[in-house]
Amino acid sequence: MSEKKVNGILFIIAGLGSLAVYMLLGETGLLSKSHTEKIAAYTLVTIPLAFLMTRNITRNSFMDAGLLMMVVGLSMGLVSDAINSAEISAESSLMGGVIAWTGWSIMYLGFSVTGIGYLRTNLFPNWLSWFLILASSIMFVFLAVLTPEQLENSVDNLVAPLWMLNSLVLVILGVFTLRRLEEN
Repeated sequence: MSEKKVNGILFIIAGLGSLAVYMLLGETGLLSKSHTEKIAAYTLVTIPLAFLMTRNITRNSFMDAGLLMMVVGLSMGLVSDAINSAEISAESSLMGGVIAWTGWSIMYLGFSVTGIGYLRTNLFPNWLSWFLILASSIMFVFLAVLTPEQLENSVDNLVAPLWMLNSLVLVILGVFTLRRLEEN
């Protein structure tokens, strides 16, 4: 399998993987919260991998900076999810929640910065780079500005739709990566 095909598939897994795990396995009760978070973490790791593989095609400092932010934010988010899912005590949920929103917001800021880097390349159409910047910037601002309590109260109403919008962008990036494969 070619690198471009793997890259496209990784973007699609990054977009759909965690959604599928949380909705199909976590919400149905097939897996415990701890196991759901662990499997979701494996799918979330595809996010920086997919963006990293685009660096093999073309490089610029915005893509590098965005990737670094994604890795830092994703690491924080995964640690917070692991703490939350451990359900050791009431404090573990509080500690996990404090870390979570900061980590996830940094990851989405990394998406935005990478989108700026994509504007400076011909990897994706400009409208798709702008879509990445816009969707991830909205998510970043939302997660960075609201308090943890406000975010917890708006998970279903605002966080989930914004998360799905960003997932859609990742899937579209994957489709364009696969289409680029067909053109070459």
